[in-house]
Amino acid sequence: MQLVRFTLFLVILVLSSTRITAPTTAQSPERPFILPVQGDPGPATWLFGQAYGNTTGAFNFGTEWYSAGQGLHFGIDLPMPCGTPLVAMADGEVAFSDNLSFGSGPHNLLILHPEQQVIALYGHLLQPPSLMPGDPVRQGEVIALSGDPDETCDSRPHLHLEIRGLNYRTALNPFDYIQANWHMLASLPAFGTPLFQGDMMNARRWMSLEDQPDTAFGGARLNAYGLAWPLPNQLRLPSNPVLNRPFSPIEPDASVTLRTLGYDQCCWQRWWHPSNPDLFYVIDGQENQRAGVFEWSATTGVNGLIGEAPPAVTSPDGTYQIFNNGTQTVIRRISDGSEVAVNTNGATPALSTDNSKLVWTVRGGASVPGQAAPASTVYVSNLEGTNTRAVVAEPGASASWLDADRLLVSIPQPGRITTLAAFDTRSDTRFDLGTWRNIRALSIAPGGGHLMYMLQWQEDPAQNGIWTLETTEAAVPQQLPWFGGWRWRDAESVFYLPLDVTSPYHTLAYYHIPTGENRVLVTPDELAFTIMNGDWDVSADGRRILFMNATDRNMAVLEITSDQ
Repeated sequence: MQLVRFTLFLVILVLSSTRITAPTTAQSPERPFILPVQGDPGPATWLFGQAYGNTTGAFNFGTEWYSAGQGLHFGIDLPMPCGTPLVAMADGEVAFSDNLSFGSGPHNLLILHPEQQVIALYGHLLQPPSLMPGDPVRQGEVIALSGDPDETCDSRPHLHLEIRGLNYRTALNPFDYIQANWHMLASLPAFGTPLFQGDMMNARRWMSLEDQPDTAFGGARLNAYGLAWPLPNQLRLPSNPVLNRPFSPIEPDASVTLRTLGYDQCCWQRWWHPSNPDLFYVIDGQENQRAGVFEWSATTGVNGLIGEAPPAVTSPDGTYQIFNNGTQTVIRRISDGSEVAVNTNGATPALSTDNSKLVWTVRGGASVPGQAAPASTVYVSNLEGTNTRAVVAEPGASASWLDADRLLVSIPQPGRITTLAAFDTRSDTRFDLGTWRNIRALSIAPGGGHLMYMLQWQEDPAQNGIWTLETTEAAVPQQLPWFGGWRWRDAESVFYLPLDVTSPYHTLAYYHIPTGENRVLVTPDELAFTIMNGDWDVSADGRRILFMNATDRNMAVLEITSDQ
């Protein structure tokens, strides 16, 4: 019966996949609130952090932090330096001042907005507010200063903002109330992607900024998923390196086209084949039925169902699958089904790009933001589990592959300081790449020759922005002349989305590291599209970009072509 349902669902997808829909901007009623912070977002000011609702963070820390709110993140988090002025989002009056029965310490402020029939909670404030219950406030008036829930201003300074109903027992989605180009803000999320946790029994539920449930404080948990994707933190493997892509720069005459691939809001979780630039995979399914993993062609549409969701964890080239049941790890070669069992102490290992080695990290406890880093040991071994050895043993340490032989090792220190090092598994030698404060959004280029990352809140404001660094000894970081979210195109270039909060649509640009070529490929005037949730992926040939388009809420692909 399950196979029949999958087959019927597949037929529907095939019939709908060829429909081409002209993008139209979704219109919504005017939202009554302004943002709670003055000035534009950026690396020196504030950024979008954790969304409201069914976030990956809430799924992983729902028991520890969000049990009172049904396991959901019942507000939004906006990272910003301590002492950032916060403003009233609309006219209202103070309901409570520094009343920690509502949580969000060390200090909070609750403002009643009678016209909108809601209460706004400003949490994790730096100091007790000067306003008292009954005081009137006007929209745009400074009402408090942002702080840090750990009271250090070095740990995780941010504003936690909630919108509650008048009974104080229900949290509402701030997206519905606050004027902002949310998908533009989410194109560079400070806490990473994906934003939302997929339920493999309801693959389309609660997967966008707009579609999140109200939170009933004290109610049963809503996201205690038995089958979820991404995997829970304790089962997640280190970041897989992308296979090397040594392409030529994009041609000067290159043009960009947009095609709608999905239909009826398919598909929220999707990724390209690691080497075939025409193939990609999606997770989709009907409500209250186990989702499937489908293979698609970017040219012809759905190829077929390849298995039940969640998908298997694979090697970088997709030729091996990795299964971890918490006690044993099995590495299976897909071509012939041969298997090898490796003792990784419950951790999920990652394969090197040539499938010859494994790396995994064993932690002495959960890694919880705001708390001391647990004891961590990074191990490497051959594919079969032989020659197992510890290569790094420092609190909070982690590692992922740069290439077939080298690891990128990350070692956090108090005060949001991070040291990055390259470790060569052939010689068991290591050299430091550098140490930074407030480094975010770190990513590895295909082939492992470059890193890209963001620095924010630097003592020297000129150091705030996007940087790149070669992974060679004594390499010098290079600051880039743009700011926005990026994805690697190949070993030496990226596509990026300039952060422009005045526009609901994205611009697609291109940057080539060796030459410094910095070029806009398409503007909203030429092609209107909006990437949802900051979630997009580049094909193996660097010519296609796959995403959900907020203009019609369907899956779409941007194609870069040339007459040369």
